[in-house]
Amino acid sequence: MTDLLAEDYARAGFGGRLEPGARPALVVVDPARAYTEPRSPLYAGVEREVAAMLELRELAALAGIPIYLTRVLYDDGDGVLGGLFFRKVPALRCFVAGNPLADFVPGFEPRAGETVVTKHYPSAFAGTSLAASLTTRGVDTVLLAGLSTSGCIRATALDSLQHGFVPVVVRDAVGDRHPDPHESNLRDIAAKCGEVHGLDEVRDYLAALSPAAVTDGPRP
Repeated sequence: MTDLLAEDYARAGFGGRLEPGARPALVVVDPARAYTEPRSPLYAGVEREVAAMLELRELAALAGIPIYLTRVLYDDGDGVLGGLFFRKVPALRCFVAGNPLADFVPGFEPRAGETVVTKHYPSAFAGTSLAASLTTRGVDTVLLAGLSTSGCIRATALDSLQHGFVPVVVRDAVGDRHPDPHESNLRDIAAKCGEVHGLDEVRDYLAALSPAAVTDGPRP
């Protein structure tokens, strides 16, 4: 089945290549306890992927690139800020202010110099200042990690493309509650809106960056 899909995608003209640029940023999407606590309705069994997310964050810090952490947070149980999304997915009540499941996974507490983006919809760009912030810093490539692949990662990858940033989803550092939607969405992202790279490949990419290229500041 996978081979047949690959052939069909190739015949249709999908799968062009986007080259990552010289000024990346890391966006870690929703590293929340809601996905790692077994008592949570959103528990996804993604402990291995969270470990890779933490490793990627360290690599990004070592490379000196901008790091963004996103979180979902609603003011109250009515979920007005989430609109129809909150109505469609009742489990989003995990992210109402005061619920500990909305907190960052232990180890992902924001650090000095990192930027926290609060969002209410799947995409980290929807209704936030993320695109403006990335543009101001001269970013050309968005490294994406976080949860979940079929939801917020896919939405953020698509919006990265639509805002003019090369989306690079780090395969080892994204996860979902089931392998089927995880793999199918990675395949579609790679075919239609971004690149999907392994952690080792991203490690080499970050190590090869010129320090002058990642210095914070606008494009010349």
